[in-house]
Amino acid sequence: MERFKGEKWSEFVNRYGDRGRDLALYLGRKQCQLKLGELGRLAGGMDYASVAAAVGRLATRLRRDKELAGAVAKLEIEIREAK
Repeated sequence: MERFKGEKWSEFVNRYGDRGRDLALYLGRKQCQLKLGELGRLAGGMDYASVAAAVGRLATRLRRDKELAGAVAKLEIEIREAK
């Protein structure tokens, strides 16, 4: 996510309105099948309910924002190729 955003995790993880954290959680869930609690721990101590809400928010946004959905699709391809 740091490479995608061009800044360190600590700089954007708690920034109001920044989608970087939610995107990382969404991809961790979708691409890596990580459990909500594990994602929360990796994200700095979020509880599983907060992670679930963040993943849900981003999924809703992706259905509405085609430009963002296209960028995420490209990122998902990069992730698959890196595996």
